[in-house]
Amino acid sequence: MSKVNQLGNYKGIEVKVTSRQVLDEDVEKEIQHLLSQKSQLVEKEGTVENGDVTTIDFKGLKDGVAFDGGTAEGYQLEIGSGSFIPGFEEQMIGMKKGETRDLNLTFPENYGVADLAGADVIFQVTVHHIASKVQAQLDEEFVQSFQMPDVETVEDFKKKVRESLENQNEQALRAEKENRVLGVLIENSDVEVDEADIQKALDQHVQYVSNELAGQGMALEQYLQMMGMDMDALHAQLMPAAKQQAIFEAIIDEIIRVENLMTSDEDVDRQVDLMSQQYQMDKKDILEKIDLEGLRRDLNRIQASQLILNSAKFIME
Repeated sequence: MSKVNQLGNYKGIEVKVTSRQVLDEDVEKEIQHLLSQKSQLVEKEGTVENGDVTTIDFKGLKDGVAFDGGTAEGYQLEIGSGSFIPGFEEQMIGMKKGETRDLNLTFPENYGVADLAGADVIFQVTVHHIASKVQAQLDEEFVQSFQMPDVETVEDFKKKVRESLENQNEQALRAEKENRVLGVLIENSDVEVDEADIQKALDQHVQYVSNELAGQGMALEQYLQMMGMDMDALHAQLMPAAKQQAIFEAIIDEIIRVENLMTSDEDVDRQVDLMSQQYQMDKKDILEKIDLEGLRRDLNRIQASQLILNSAKFIME
């Protein structure tokens, strides 16, 4: 169990945060992004150009031998997206449908798989289809395709986009405030962090990544293969955040003890009701699935975090 040797001052922490405004160009950039998302693919003849979407087969060879994660069939790749290692997409420019080409490439030195980092390889690529992206037009048909309440015209849509960006800014500001304040608190505290607590936090981060990918229809293993990583590389990437989480939780739990914070049974029950509504599940089923004491601990930690943030002083830059 982690131990807090010295708890830094957690009341009245003063930090600087960035002031954010939504500019007209921000709205325009977001609209262009949305138009791009609604683009249609139109099959084309001729050769591969930057911005085209291709359907390809590829096989990666190192010293003449295929390596793990380097082979796929029917893969859809947008040229210029930067999805593959440097040079892959660039060397495909000029290819024709049905053509096979050897791409001589070098993996980056910092690539996630040690056996491939800095290695010279050949990718055998066959192009099956080439399509151009035809961007949607900003008109009422496009606007109404989003089926947003009270949005009928282009001007309504622009207003909605601005509101959305402003909400994102508010969320980003809130997150920055939390990170800056908690960063100061961690820096001013002395914590002996237990390896078991770090491992628990690391497992939570991996599970979060896995859940996010599942929501996009992708398995964690598939993602790692696509990114050229293994589980050890993912753990190394997530470890700093896991350590910080373990330290932060130890500090928060100490503040809960010092302040004698305790979430009431009524508040726990109220949270279960909210979860029941959110997940559209019967309350009884929710109670069977969750750890009530774990929920109470989480609510206690939210109380402690709010205590810290409510007393903090923020200087806008």
